[in-house]
Amino acid sequence: MHRSGTSSLAGSLQEAGMNLGKHHTWNRFNQRGNRENQDIVDFHDSLLESNGGSWSKPPRTLRWTSAQEQQARDIAGSFSAGSPWGFKDPRTLLVLELWRKVSPDLRLVGIFRHPLAVAKSLQRRSGGRQSIEQGMQLWLNYNQRLLQERQKSAFPLLCFDQEPEAFRASLRNACESLGLPRADAAHNFYDPSLKHFDSADFGGVPKAQLKLYRQLEDLCA
Repeated sequence: MHRSGTSSLAGSLQEAGMNLGKHHTWNRFNQRGNRENQDIVDFHDSLLESNGGSWSKPPRTLRWTSAQEQQARDIAGSFSAGSPWGFKDPRTLLVLELWRKVSPDLRLVGIFRHPLAVAKSLQRRSGGRQSIEQGMQLWLNYNQRLLQERQKSAFPLLCFDQEPEAFRASLRNACESLGLPRADAAHNFYDPSLKHFDSADFGGVPKAQLKLYRQLEDLCA
C-alpha cells in the first residue's frame, strides 16, 4: 500500500545490491526519493485506466491487450540481464497478474504499515481532499491483496511499525533471502527519524482493518 514504507524498503534493497534502473531520488513527499521508475508507474496508471480504475480506485478485474503485455516485456527487458533487478510501485498489487505472466520467476517482498498512519499520510499528501475513511478503505483493499499473495507463498513480509533495530534486522533477513550480495548494507538507507506516527494508536480503526493488520503482523512474526 502507498505510504507504507515501500520507498524505505526499495532503497534498502538497492543498498544491498538490487538494480532499480532509473528511478526518482527525491520528491516533495519523500526527501530520500520514492525509488519509483516513472516508466513503470506510467504504465501501471495506463493499465489501470484502461480497466476503468486508478491507484485510488482499484478495478475489480484486470484485463490487458497483447500490446500492453509486450510493453511489460519491454520494460523487463530494459534491465541488465544477469543482475538482480526489481522495481517498486504499490500499484503492482493491482496488476500482479500481468507481471506474473511476463516474469514467471518473479519474487516478491511485501511491507505494511498501521492503517491510521497510512490514511493520515494520504490525507496530508492530498491537501485534505482525501478523507481518513477513504484512506482506510484503500488500505483495506491493497492489504487484502497483500495478504492473499502472502498466503500463496512465503515471501519476505516486513512491518514498517517495528522498532528501528527490529526493522533493520528484518531488512537484512529479506535481502539475505533474496540472495542480494550486500545484505549487511541494507539498513544504511533506512532513517527512522522520518517516521512521525504513534503505532500504538488504534483509536477509530475499523474492525476489518484492525483484524487484517493483526493477520499481517502474525505472518510477519
